[in-house]
Formats: sequence, structure tokens, C-alpha cells
Amino acid sequence: MPAAVRATATRLALDSSTSAAIGVFLVGLLLWAAGGWTVLSDRDLYPAPAKLVLLCAALAIQLTAQRRPALAFGLMVALLAVDVPFGLSLPLWIALTDVIFLAVSTGSDRLGAVVGWFALLVTAGGALLALSQVGVRAGLYAALFGVALTWSPLGYARAVRASRRMVHAERDTRRAELAAHDAERSAAIGEERRRLARDLHDAVAGHVSAVAILAEVAQRDPGNVAVLQTIRASSLAAMEEMRSTIELLTAPDDVAVTTRLASLDGLIEAAEAAGGAVTLRQPPELRLPVTVEAVLTRILGETITNATKHAPGSPLDIDMHSDGKTLVVEAANPLPPDAPTGNGNGNGLRNMVFRAESVEGTVTAGSRDGSWRVRVRIPLGDR
Repeated sequence: MPAAVRATATRLALDSSTSAAIGVFLVGLLLWAAGGWTVLSDRDLYPAPAKLVLLCAALAIQLTAQRRPALAFGLMVALLAVDVPFGLSLPLWIALTDVIFLAVSTGSDRLGAVVGWFALLVTAGGALLALSQVGVRAGLYAALFGVALTWSPLGYARAVRASRRMVHAERDTRRAELAAHDAERSAAIGEERRRLARDLHDAVAGHVSAVAILAEVAQRDPGNVAVLQTIRASSLAAMEEMRSTIELLTAPDDVAVTTRLASLDGLIEAAEAAGGAVTLRQPPELRLPVTVEAVLTRILGETITNATKHAPGSPLDIDMHSDGKTLVVEAANPLPPDAPTGNGNGNGLRNMVFRAESVEGTVTAGSRDGSWRVRVRIPLGDR
């Protein structure tokens, strides 16, 4: 890989990690303000200055992990060990997910093995301790915490390492026979796979935050079955994202199936748990090429996520139709009275446009007649 490209990739990775660290800091402030700082709500012993110090310490450790992952992991484990007697602070455990990802994806193989044993110890030990001290329900919650907060980031970090090794191996074995164009194509494939892994990291981080917050709610209200179902849906969605990306990274070619429309079920369940209704209509005879289906699934996933986030409780209507040559998808949901009415230019919409353009399609989105509308047009051609 040319030095300029490698430097650019490194800078983008650092920018993404810094954004993740700041995001965890903001989530910690939100949990603090909402009274959900600690897993054990009746043992919140920290005064306000101590909480601010802990948040700043976690932020500093996450930023350190970008350059010195082993040191950052050790500092985070030490910070958690000090915190345990005071009731398990949720912001610190959420910060741990990012430190684990950076430690395994950028650290040595030995550090990766240490993190793996740590994840096993936390998950099994926490579940057994909760089971023996409280009961089966608490043991289940502890196991969910362990999987969401340690095994999920560990899994997609290993996928990133596998991607890098595969790209390096392909470049080394084909260097003698590939022309300059083929070498650039291999680098582009590697960069695309690393980008998909970063996308997965961002998606799973959202699921992890949701699981942590919902588990806190479930602990306060153990009889709330809807919360448990939402926790399960978020956990399964995160696992499905991770499994699909790992299949792509380990596939022998570039056309491996990354996602199917069926993988939207988890997002639809989460939207309905938030009080909304999602209606997805598609012709029963519709058969999409794997590339088009993967692109469409990502676009609709972003559409459902945005509707759930910005208009919770509002119905979302998605209609798909095709004349055999062009696929047209239209989605609409009513906007709350205080929702912004601009056409939007955030990362989500840019990613939707980029994915559509990758298969020569288009995406338009904006508010009209009190609803947020998304229109996708993708030519099917001879795919």
C-alpha cells in the first residue's frame, strides 16, 4: 500500500476512534443526567465531582488506546477494578467496548489473547456470581452484559485483523503478476472491507449502548417483558451484523452476500418496541441480485433507524415495486411537530447516496406534507 494511502487510512481510523471516544463521553453524561450511572442503582456512592473525573479518565484512556492499546487496556481494567466496589458504573463499561476493539484490532496477538481471556472471565464470572447471589434473572442480565460489552467488540475487532491479513496475503502472492491497475483494485477491496468493519463497529456500539440502558431499566422493573424482548432484539441484531461482515471478510471473492432483506427484522422489532409500526410491502415474485439486495438492505436499515430515532412511535410505510428494469422504493413516516423540516445532509444520508451510486442508483430524502420521505431508484439491468 502506498505511503500516502496508508497515512490517509490511519488518519481516518484515528478520527473515527476519537469520535467514538467523544460519543461515549456524551453517553456517560446522558446516563448521569438520567439517573442511570450505575448498574446497581441503590449503590451509587459517587459524588458529582468523582463522576466527572471518571468520565474524563475513561476519555483519556480511549484516546491513549489509539496509539498504545496495551497500556490503555491495562489502565481501563485497573479503573474498572477500582470502580467495582462502588456499584459498576455503566459509562466505564461502555468505554471498555471501544478500548477492547482498539486493543484487539491494533495490538499484538498476545494482547488479543489476553483480552479474550478477560472477556471470558468477565462474562462467565459475572453470570455465575449474579446467579449465586441474586437468581436466574440476574444471571441472565449479567451474561447479556458480558456478551454485549466484551464479546461483541472482540468479535468485530478480530474480523478487522482478518481483513488486514487477507489483504496483505493477497497483495504478496499476486504482486509479481498483477499490473498497476490490479494492485490498486486489491487496495480498494481491502479499504472497502475495512470501511465495512468500521461501519459494523459503529452499528454494534449503538446496540451495546441500547442494551446497557435497557438492562438498567429492566433491573428496576424486572417484570417488564417488552424491555427484555427489546434487549434480545438488539443483541441478535448486533450478532447478525457481526456474522454477516465476518462472512464477507472471509469470502473467497468480492460478491459474497453481506446482508439480506431478512436481516431488517431486528431493526423492525426495535422500532415497534419503541411504539411505532413498520409496514414493508414488496411483490412476492420480486427477486433481487445479491449486490442490489445488499445495498437496499443497508439503505432501508438506515431509513428505519432514522425513523425510530427522530420520530419514535410514528408509523413507517415502505413500498417496493419494479417494472423488471428498475427497482423503486418509497418510504414515508409522519414527522413530530418539533422535528426539523430540512432535507438533511448528515452522514446517514450521505452513506445512503453513496451506496445507491455504487449500483448506479439514486436516493432522495426530505420532508414533504408533514412526512419524511425517502425515495430509492436502482436500475436492475442484467445483474
